[in-house]
Amino acid sequence: MDWEMLNDQAENLMSNYEQTHRGEDIEEAIRILSAWYSGLPFGSQNHAACANSLGFAFYMRLQHLNSIADLEQAVHYWSIVLESSTSGSPHYVPVVVNLGGMLRRRFECHGKFEDIEQAIMMYSVATSSCPPDSPYRHNLLNNYALAVFSRFEQTGDPQDLDLSIQTHQECLSLRPPGHSSHCLTLSNLAFAICARYLHRGNMDDFTSAMAYHSRALELCSPSSPSYPTILMTMGLLLRYSFQCNGDLQNLNTAINFYSNGDINDLKYSIELYTNSLANQSSTHAHRFSTLRGLAIALMSRFKVYGVPEDLDLAITHIASSMALCGPSHPEHIPVLMVWINCLILRYKTRGNIADLDDAVKHSEAAVCVCPRKSANYIPLLTHVNNALSTRFSWRRDVRDLKKIIDYCDLALRDVPGRHIFNQVLAMDRADALLQRYFHEGGMDTLEHIISFYRDIMQDLSRGHQAFPRVLFRLASALQARFEQGGNIDDLNCTVNHYRTACEMCPPGQDDHCVTFSGLGNALMLRYQVFGPLDDLNECLVHLAHIVETHALATYHPDYPNGLANFASAIFARFQNQHDITDLDITVNYLQAAWDHPNQSEGRHILISLATVLSARYNEHEDINDLQESIKVFETALPMFASNHPHAIHLHQNLALSLQMMYIKQQTIEDLNAAIAHFETCLTISPEGHPDLPLALIFLASCRHMRAKAGKDDDGFRNALLLLSKASEKMPEAHPWFFSIYHLYTTIFEDYYSLTKDASFLEKAFQYHQLACSAPGIHTWDQLTAALCWRTDADKFHHTSALEAYKTSIKLLDRHIMATPTVSGRYKALLEGILRDTPSLAADATTCAISAGNLELAVELSEQGRGLLWSQMSRFRATINDLQVVDDEGRRLADEFELLSTELGRRQSDSPAIRPATATLRRTQQEEQACQYRQISSQWDAVVSKIRQKQGFAYFLTPMPFKELRAAAVSGPIVIINASIKRCDVIIITKDRPPRLIPLPDASLGGIATLSGDFRNVPRNTAGVGEEKMREKQLIPVFRRLWDAVLAPVVEVLLTIVSKGSRVWWCPTSKLTSLPIHAAGPYRKGASNMPNIYISSYTPTLSALIRSRRQNASKVASNTPSFVSIGQSKPNSGSGEKELKAVGAELELVKSLVPVSMTCSEVSGDEGTVSGAIQALKTNSWVHLACHGKQDFLQPFDSSFALRDKPLRLSDIIQAEPENPEFAFLSACHTAVGDKNAPDEVIHLAAGMQFSGFRGVIGTMWAVDDNTARHMVKEFYEAMFSGKIDCMNAARALNKASKAVDKDKVPMDQRVVFIHIGA
Repeated sequence: MDWEMLNDQAENLMSNYEQTHRGEDIEEAIRILSAWYSGLPFGSQNHAACANSLGFAFYMRLQHLNSIADLEQAVHYWSIVLESSTSGSPHYVPVVVNLGGMLRRRFECHGKFEDIEQAIMMYSVATSSCPPDSPYRHNLLNNYALAVFSRFEQTGDPQDLDLSIQTHQECLSLRPPGHSSHCLTLSNLAFAICARYLHRGNMDDFTSAMAYHSRALELCSPSSPSYPTILMTMGLLLRYSFQCNGDLQNLNTAINFYSNGDINDLKYSIELYTNSLANQSSTHAHRFSTLRGLAIALMSRFKVYGVPEDLDLAITHIASSMALCGPSHPEHIPVLMVWINCLILRYKTRGNIADLDDAVKHSEAAVCVCPRKSANYIPLLTHVNNALSTRFSWRRDVRDLKKIIDYCDLALRDVPGRHIFNQVLAMDRADALLQRYFHEGGMDTLEHIISFYRDIMQDLSRGHQAFPRVLFRLASALQARFEQGGNIDDLNCTVNHYRTACEMCPPGQDDHCVTFSGLGNALMLRYQVFGPLDDLNECLVHLAHIVETHALATYHPDYPNGLANFASAIFARFQNQHDITDLDITVNYLQAAWDHPNQSEGRHILISLATVLSARYNEHEDINDLQESIKVFETALPMFASNHPHAIHLHQNLALSLQMMYIKQQTIEDLNAAIAHFETCLTISPEGHPDLPLALIFLASCRHMRAKAGKDDDGFRNALLLLSKASEKMPEAHPWFFSIYHLYTTIFEDYYSLTKDASFLEKAFQYHQLACSAPGIHTWDQLTAALCWRTDADKFHHTSALEAYKTSIKLLDRHIMATPTVSGRYKALLEGILRDTPSLAADATTCAISAGNLELAVELSEQGRGLLWSQMSRFRATINDLQVVDDEGRRLADEFELLSTELGRRQSDSPAIRPATATLRRTQQEEQACQYRQISSQWDAVVSKIRQKQGFAYFLTPMPFKELRAAAVSGPIVIINASIKRCDVIIITKDRPPRLIPLPDASLGGIATLSGDFRNVPRNTAGVGEEKMREKQLIPVFRRLWDAVLAPVVEVLLTIVSKGSRVWWCPTSKLTSLPIHAAGPYRKGASNMPNIYISSYTPTLSALIRSRRQNASKVASNTPSFVSIGQSKPNSGSGEKELKAVGAELELVKSLVPVSMTCSEVSGDEGTVSGAIQALKTNSWVHLACHGKQDFLQPFDSSFALRDKPLRLSDIIQAEPENPEFAFLSACHTAVGDKNAPDEVIHLAAGMQFSGFRGVIGTMWAVDDNTARHMVKEFYEAMFSGKIDCMNAARALNKASKAVDKDKVPMDQRVVFIHIGA
């Protein structure tokens, strides 16, 4: 049989095989051709033709069975054909095309780089010699482009990628629309451009790739073998775009493309895809690839929505794909990698460690048999690394990390430096080193890790898909270095890197949760160390987002860590804002984190839980919290090796909880256990450990408690010795000296009580004084120490009592001054000082009185009351004056305000939680103490320079008595001081020494009872027609006030000033709420206070001095202007009823204002906050008629009810009127002080006085709308009966209260009005 017949027979068999895929046909064709080939002599003219046919036969079987042996045979026979061909031969180019394709395929299977190099060299030579009009050129270009692209995938050389795209574009020009391969070429070109987009992140490439793919899809029949490939590639491209940009539309589109369904109906599209698979043959060449692509897209959607069915379906599809791609299949490893990703993802969401073990086992098995030169080797290796790293996060077996490092080191030897996989492996290696650092420590290792990440970043463009990962890993490493070294630049860089990474990781992106969690934790750390509240607030937002994200899959292994991190942030908020509910929330989150089956950081969660339970005990004193705290600490302790850094703090914190338990229950076993744990701290702490002094202090405290309980002399001496050792181990000016001094005072006082050795008591008070001036501590701590000194001085009747009070008052003023806001100062007073020492000023005054120093008593009374008004006045008036003196004054004023703000920030924003490492704690505490001392010294220096300016000698210094007595220039001032020890009156006149009047019949308790009885009268007689009953109940109160307080005062006053003179009352404590101006014997023939003196009130002496000085020149030169502000119908949100008499009152006032004054009115719709503020600013006389409300919780929110919203006290303070003189506040409760801080006199009338009004008439209780106009009429008739002078207001009010028709105006409405000011 001749060659032609055999060849025809073989070709017929191969043609049948193409149609039917009957194995017998191709086997017979290969048998015939092989037998014929083996019988041909070498050099025969049919030798090359037969080899070529054999090559085609093996190629055809390869396409069906994917047999490596068939691939080798095809390469072998086509190589023989090429050897016998010349470049001019008509068969040369087709052979090059075929052989090059097989070499590229063998390269993809075995990774032999020589194969792809040989193919490219052949293609390059053939392309040069192949004429442009050759019918084979388009196939040559196509294969050339594919081969160059394969080399790019191996080397990462961007020139290969560009060459591949250029060659595909030339090929496309030779395969115009209508060409049988036009669609395939569009797809190949799109795939190459897609790769460039993935590599460089250029959106133009994304757009081009999508356009080419879309054109290919339009031209391709759904039945075409290329159709699934095009769909898969478009899905890959869209999925990647989603991962980079978070475009959910692209993700859904990707799934739809994989599913071959309606792009707008995701569910239907997946159903269509399922139907499509059902109609495909199980041996379809691209079925495995479609299954793999759909699995990837479903995984991506699962990461966004968390729908379990998506993950289950993805695993089902990838398992089916695996079944179609056995170990010998060229695509086995790419499919295996997807399966590994599915296993890891299922572990992360459901927590089954078996999934991780399977992922590690199968990936390591594959990497062992995969040729190291295979294009799949390094991608597979990255999957191995991912599985090992994830398993380490659970098991903490450092051998997993060592495997990663070894794998990477081995692979990096074979990868060129600029290769794309070099960066991937370098990142995997750096990540493993970073994890090992967190596990084992080592500062040198950390420096190398940071250097590695920075080198990798330099090689990546910002749009590279790996860029965010490198960024947040670098951020994590920098944060670790900050925790070791405390360099703020590291922490700021950490936050900035995390922010950038977050911008590049939208929801659904693999690293989204990691980056946002990292940012939240970094912000938390910066807040802990430096205290900016904005960091805490932002941290809470990010960590809450992570908890909500993981809540979609609560079995996610990161879920408990997310809960714990969020709990720590809430606890920090509690420490800043002191909202008790935050403690309960924190405990619940930590408990949920600890109970989670997949938590891997249990010991750290336990430490946090125990700490928070201890804090909650401090708030509620629920013994169950303390018991649970001890139990949790004891559970956590064995989880740490004795040399672990946390072990020291665990022993210390457990000991503190046991000490608290002893204080609560006085069980000596608890105290002994606490001592044992503190002693362990000393044993396991290396020499020079920064916490050693603190452990010695704590141990001294416990030893002191045991010595006190057992009256053990040696125990006292041992406690003192421990404090001495602690002092020796601390640098000079360390803030812990404050704790040492404070403990010394306690030990020496108790030692004195045991031995009665007076020298111990003297030492105790020496340390009291040292504690008040301890270096590097905030004014609050100094003030606390001074108050303890004062308490102990009173207790032991020590001679330093008066000095203790003076120091306390001085530090109180300094502390309030260092608090930046008015509301913050009020809170500091109310929640700090006044809660524990409500009568500090009165007690200090009493102490000075008992010492016989009345001038000092007046000074202390003045310094300790009205602090908020005094400081605002000093700041506003003095700083404003200073700024206009000269350039130096302006500079000093600016510098003073800047330093005051900085002191206030450091005062109020102290760290909430101790940082994680000993080095950082030491650095932080020492730096903060040093910075606080520096700023405080700078502040003192600026204040000293200001005092050197002419006219500013008393800047921020309390007024001495010689200045204060100027307040009595127009009449005596009566300070009524009520303290727990005694009650006294001091009368101040302009030219005599202060005069003391003891009040033996008055007591603080009695005055409080009298105040309560007075407040109850209006409440119990508020009904219409109960006026007489109200008067009947008020008279006994007025009489008791007279008998206990005012009778002896008036008796002395009558020897100083005559009846009808003006007297200013300056009451303290609960006396501020009693109507001193209305008191009297109310007996037949006796005069009551309104008939004896013209009464005015002043909150402090300095306030009265300011009232007399304010605007004196303006008053003399300007024509007074009068405005009536009224509002009968306030905003609906106020809840106040309509005041029907307001209109009549305003008309009445207008009729009484003399023509010499300009007169205007602001009422009705114009009676708004802005209208009222403008009127206050531009008029010197103001009459205000509306609802008034005293806010007892937030007194600075006390307000007048206007049309649009309330006019608050804080608004009035900021108004700064231009020429204020007098204000009449015809509204309820405008002169009712704060019952929680009565000495601060925070009410609307005081606010008007502070704003500059020299005299103000306010009300001590509710005003009757219908009767107020009678008092108003009598007042203004008296006020304007002579010379217009606001200084006549008190006399006019006194006259009005006596002239008004008593049948129309009941007693309580005649005395409700009081005069405040000059």
